[in-house]
Amino acid sequence: MMRNRSVTLAASAAVLLIAGIWLSTHRASQQGDLGGGSMFTDLTPELGNVTEVRLSKGDGSRTTLRKGAEGWTVVERQYPADASRVRELVLGLVSMKIVERKTDDPANYGRLGVEAPDSPTAASTLVEVVAGKKTWSLIAGKSAEGRAIYVRKPGEKVSLLAQPSITVDPDQKRWIDRQLTDIPGANVHDISVKPASGPAYLLARAKRGDADLVMSPIPKGRSAASAMSIDAQADALTAFNFDDVRALPAAQTAPTDHATYRTFDGQVFEIAGRRDGQKALVTITASRDPVLAAQFPAAAAAAAAAVPAPAAVKATPATPDKTADQPKAADASAERLAARAKSVEYEVPLYKYESIFKAQEELLEKKPEPVAKTPPPAKPIPAKSIPAKAKPAVNSAAKP
Repeated sequence: MMRNRSVTLAASAAVLLIAGIWLSTHRASQQGDLGGGSMFTDLTPELGNVTEVRLSKGDGSRTTLRKGAEGWTVVERQYPADASRVRELVLGLVSMKIVERKTDDPANYGRLGVEAPDSPTAASTLVEVVAGKKTWSLIAGKSAEGRAIYVRKPGEKVSLLAQPSITVDPDQKRWIDRQLTDIPGANVHDISVKPASGPAYLLARAKRGDADLVMSPIPKGRSAASAMSIDAQADALTAFNFDDVRALPAAQTAPTDHATYRTFDGQVFEIAGRRDGQKALVTITASRDPVLAAQFPAAAAAAAAAVPAPAAVKATPATPDKTADQPKAADASAERLAARAKSVEYEVPLYKYESIFKAQEELLEKKPEPVAKTPPPAKPIPAKSIPAKAKPAVNSAAKP
């Protein structure tokens, strides 16, 4: 009997051991499928074939990013997209790893922002990536401490915490390439400004390397402001970004400001501006003037700026720079902008607008304050002209 009992205990122990091994293996397999696993295992091989990314919310906001021969475009705006932002999003999706499993109860989806994106109040965003004939979809929810994001695949109940966090805001303005130009102020040869009201004027440098712009004409009896104030106007083309873009209105009745910037390498930017309430709007015509560029060859400027070493001092041979003889890429802002700025109007920051279309008065020294005239001192009154104080009359009849 004891023997049978031992056999039974041994068999039970074996069953428990086998069950434990199976459960452990099953859990490890399940964790392997989730924790550390890739969100889209088959998207990586198709990375180079991605042609479209769509972002949409239940409130109707939507952005379609499409890749064409000229690069990425925000379809709804018909304007080039910021390729670096699109690349960051796609790479984030390709490299996304599952951190852990979360709720599979639809009642709790809203807490993570992974509810179905078909309601105007839904916080979730539907992300769709197209490569070839296949589309990968993901419901993106709330960010988790900025490093991870809650997600769920459409049609699946389980929600997940994944890394890295990705930006999926369907605001079209967020995805537009907002840079107009980024030209150093020292590269500007001249600026001609014709404000909607007030006199026109010109700011110019005679040659490359001149530190300061010179204004003309200067009104009689006035003097130009400091060189720093005048030179700042050339910096308007540096980090010149816009806030939004829209189709050019059919008719413009408001007065316009005009400014033309010309660079030493022959780039020409004709800017017309107007204000619409609190908005500052500009249109830009960009071109290149080869005659202007020929007047200021970059090679000649570099040679003139070079300072030879004194003959008496033997220079130590420097390590050859393989890139020194390679010409620098020419600034192609004019060609790039000419292709983009046709029939569109840009909304720009107000401070940038005001830095482009300065009134001439802002570039002149302040007029001296008029000297207040001091009234002449009052003339003293001669003593003889002052009447003596009359003595009271004595009534003799009143005496006793």
